[in-house]
Amino acid sequence: MILRPRRRGGGGPGWMSILLRLSNVSCRRKCVAELSRRASNRSRVNRMANQTTDNYEDTYQRNYTISADKEDTEAGYFIPNWIDLILAGLFTMLIIVTIVGNTLVIMAVITTRRLRSVTNCFVSSLAAADLLVGLAVMPPAVLLQLTGGTWELGETLCDFWVSLDILLCTASILSLCAISIDRYLAVTQPLIYSRRRRSKRLAGLMIVAVWIMAGAITSPPLLGCFPRATNRDLKKCSYNMDSSYVIFSSMGSFFLPMVVMLYVYGRISCVIASRHRNLETTNEEKNVQSRRNITIDRGRSIKMERTDYSESGITCDRPSEDTELTNMCKKLGTIRGNQQTCINRVARETKTAGTLAVVVGGFVACWLPFFILYLVTPFVPVQPPDVLMQALTWLGWINSAINPFIYAFYSADFRLAFWRLTCRKCSKSRLNLDDTNRKLPASVNWKKDTTRT
Repeated sequence: MILRPRRRGGGGPGWMSILLRLSNVSCRRKCVAELSRRASNRSRVNRMANQTTDNYEDTYQRNYTISADKEDTEAGYFIPNWIDLILAGLFTMLIIVTIVGNTLVIMAVITTRRLRSVTNCFVSSLAAADLLVGLAVMPPAVLLQLTGGTWELGETLCDFWVSLDILLCTASILSLCAISIDRYLAVTQPLIYSRRRRSKRLAGLMIVAVWIMAGAITSPPLLGCFPRATNRDLKKCSYNMDSSYVIFSSMGSFFLPMVVMLYVYGRISCVIASRHRNLETTNEEKNVQSRRNITIDRGRSIKMERTDYSESGITCDRPSEDTELTNMCKKLGTIRGNQQTCINRVARETKTAGTLAVVVGGFVACWLPFFILYLVTPFVPVQPPDVLMQALTWLGWINSAINPFIYAFYSADFRLAFWRLTCRKCSKSRLNLDDTNRKLPASVNWKKDTTRT
């Protein structure tokens, strides 16, 4: 039996019906609200789960990449980028130029008689030091570039390589200083520093002194006088940055030789400029001088007249057998020959000074930035980046490659020797053609010349 609410007047709905309807509406609203809340919670949970998953995947990927790179680096499988490969290629080309150029200088001095002078003994020592820089110092630096700056050859080889670098570069710089001193003495004191004193034996002793000084500057760290820091990274091969040794080595290897070379070049320039002025004054005085017309009669009496003229010379109406006249001609000829010799010597010294100026300028431009950075590094709180030190080191090594080109540009003898050594077959064929032309009769040579014209 189903109970139903009674209807009251007017047939309107009963109070039970109203309550049921209200309860149904409120239940529906609560259900909708609950469903909405659950849906929002579910979507929030899904978003958090997705974000967590993405973060985990990104973190895992980064950790995996870093660990893989670290394992590859530790295992020696470092893969250089394209910048490292380009730099390694350029450095390799520089090594080839250094080796070939300095080898040509040494071979030119050995095989060419005109180049076997005292000055070129120092040039040969310089070329030998630069050649060893190209053979023993630059290649490990290229390997260091390809491995991302990581030294894999051990601490002992690192110390040996750094010491060899300092030794050879110091020997190269001191050889430049010895060349400057030799040129200075030859130009400013030609009588005291004569050929007897300026011998190849003296040059050899000076070269030995250069290498001994270079060894004295290099050896203290090897003997334990300036120990390295105990907490240094063994995977990095760098110079000894002890402040005392940095001051000692930079002064002995660069700054003192640079001061000597600049002073010497300044003195040579002043002396050559003074000689140029004296030579010009002498030429102006000789342009206005007197000429003597000598007339000899049959009675062997001599009449001499003095006439101004603008050209130097002696005119005789007839040949004379007189001893006094012959001696006068010889004396004037000797004076003229001495004047030409003086002109040639001044021109040669000017050319030598120009070569020396370019050599000293290239030396200062290449090495000054490196030694400034090397000197201030132990005294600054922030260490300079390794890339800057590496770039300035290679700039200094470029000096070992440009010296042969300086000599070839300023010296005709070196140019001819380089041409003979590099194009030997062409030179031989040309010499054989010249010998064939010499052996032909003069009429044949004349016919060939007229045919060409």
